[in-house]
Amino acid sequence: MSITESAAEWVAVGDLVPWDQNPRVNDAAVGKVAASIKRFGFGAPIVARRADGMVIAGHTRLKAAHALGLYRVPVRFLDLDPADAKMLALADNRVGEEAQWDDGALSVILASMRADDLDLDALGFSNGELEVLLDQWIDPFEGEGGGGGPLVDPSERMIRVTVPLADADAAREAIVRVLADLGVTAEVSGG
Repeated sequence: MSITESAAEWVAVGDLVPWDQNPRVNDAAVGKVAASIKRFGFGAPIVARRADGMVIAGHTRLKAAHALGLYRVPVRFLDLDPADAKMLALADNRVGEEAQWDDGALSVILASMRADDLDLDALGFSNGELEVLLDQWIDPFEGEGGGGGPLVDPSERMIRVTVPLADADAAREAIVRVLADLGVTAEVSGG
């Protein structure tokens, strides 16, 4: 790819052909992807073979575009033979499954967004998922008029935290990690 080559071009949705052997079941995600596209636009183009317009990555984005009645979508064309295109299609979906969320960090970000009155619906999380994640966040300065002081007395390097969560083990591990980074020894128990 040269420096002047475009990362994507706008293409008519009818020029794209979904891979007929696509093993991903993605219909349930179409509504969430459509909401994201409607709110933010396309964060990533659809990836397709230049030779025949076969979609390699972005089947759900293409279905969402159809659901939204879009005429054109951004596409990144690749010059791949059919075998490599299939391999990339599988790898693109599979390697994405390897990543995991840091629920503690995610809950802090979500709580900050909620505090800024941002609409969390376009993020792709269900209401139930958001409830669980937001229930993990407890403002350490709540009731202190804005606070700003340290979470713990620096002379006391030990605090106790009770975590009443369904996935308390992950939350406990996150809390211990964060506090350890601050030089604080923590004893975190379920509740």
